[in-house]
Amino acid sequence: MTDTSHNHRLYIETVGCQMNMLDSELVVAALRQEGYELTDSPKKADTILFNTCSVREHAEHKIYSALGRLKYVRRRRPQTVIGVIGCMAQKDQDLIFRRAPHVDLVVGTGQLAEIPRLIREVRARPQRQPQKAVSLDRTSGSVTRIADSFRSYDPLRDPDMRPTPFQAFVRIMIGCDKFCTYCVVPTTRGPEQSRPPSQIAQEVRLLAEQGVREITLLGQTVNSYRHTENGRLYRLSDLLAMIHDTDGIDRIRFVTSYPRDMSDDLLQAVRDLPKVMRYLHVPLQHGCNDVLKRMKRGYTVEQYRDMMHRIRDLIPHCSVSSDFIVGFCGETEQAHEKSMDAVREFRFKNSFIFKYSARSGTRADELFEDDVDDRTKRRRNVEMLELQNQISEEDNAEFIGRRVQVLVEGPSKSAEKAARRQPPPTGRPLSVQLMGRSECDRIVVFDGNPRLVGSTAEIEVSDCTGTTLIGSIVTREVRHGSSELLPILS
Repeated sequence: MTDTSHNHRLYIETVGCQMNMLDSELVVAALRQEGYELTDSPKKADTILFNTCSVREHAEHKIYSALGRLKYVRRRRPQTVIGVIGCMAQKDQDLIFRRAPHVDLVVGTGQLAEIPRLIREVRARPQRQPQKAVSLDRTSGSVTRIADSFRSYDPLRDPDMRPTPFQAFVRIMIGCDKFCTYCVVPTTRGPEQSRPPSQIAQEVRLLAEQGVREITLLGQTVNSYRHTENGRLYRLSDLLAMIHDTDGIDRIRFVTSYPRDMSDDLLQAVRDLPKVMRYLHVPLQHGCNDVLKRMKRGYTVEQYRDMMHRIRDLIPHCSVSSDFIVGFCGETEQAHEKSMDAVREFRFKNSFIFKYSARSGTRADELFEDDVDDRTKRRRNVEMLELQNQISEEDNAEFIGRRVQVLVEGPSKSAEKAARRQPPPTGRPLSVQLMGRSECDRIVVFDGNPRLVGSTAEIEVSDCTGTTLIGSIVTREVRHGSSELLPILS
């Protein structure tokens, strides 16, 4: 039996970075204005959207597998609309329709505001004519014309789509002009464009009024932010100072930074502004200059080392995390060992380590042979991950006996798993294992009352793992007027 009614239930699945998470929040907020409500299952929805990533091959395979499972959904629910949005939509466009003919709409990163209209048009046409809205290719016009086709989309916010109700992302720029040879982002996100600082400050104030206490400023290379407003040039350091004293905002973070744009004025702002967290994510990507040159990263290991020395001199207790690619085109064992040496030298708080996968449309795919076999890539990935975990555990051990300030985010992952296996008894639990992050972005777990979620607490560290500090509450700041256990959205 088929169901021809339109139930206004929306399922959205997000793959990829924080920018994608923010895009999903904005799309959901726009659709809520048209009467949609979120559901956690595609089986309950008649509007199904996949917000996609093209940085890794695995992310694309995941989306095509999910689309394959929906191949016959319209037999049961003819009103169902299936859409692919985001980076993969911008990159692959018509390929998606060919591989998954049951997809109704393909919407790129610059056209997300059009999604409500496109969904209405799909449903209004008896023949279910597919809809496509994408930005211009980087080579198909002037820089201004191309940039105009990639519009930042920040009109609405939806608290249910945030990491937690008191944490929010704020996009301060879109696009990228670095053109690393392995990366699709300049194609999928368009030219680098910074938002006006007054617009950002207004958005931060609005979020604070909604109860947000921690904001994370987002950009593909966030420390490249530059915008001239009313005759004044604003850099990221100026923007941080501008929003620092916003009432209600207690913590400010920013990701991801580009090594060559790590200026002293920004480091001084991190040091001098109390609400700015002492944490920087600055991907090195590789420890061999020859590989960095093939990647077109625009700096050398020596220049990265100089940046690390400036960070440690100006902000002694700042933690730094990195990204690495193993198995890039032409990577030898000697080159891999240089990356391992870099991990040993710089002692990152943590590193996100990826096996190289060729991406169509990138210069690396055009210029270089993907000549490192998958078995070697896996081995090098494991070796680097084991080394990084060892360093992380050694450095975490230095915190034992010390006290750290955390913003309590919610139940720890182990507490959530335990609750799913065996739901708690009726009534409010007096204590659960909670988690939060320190000012230098270390994960901290401790036992405490769920009412602490969304507040700050001082934790004395008694033990650690490679990823987590373990401790107990010394002092805490309780939010008045609220006793609800706030949900964590993964």
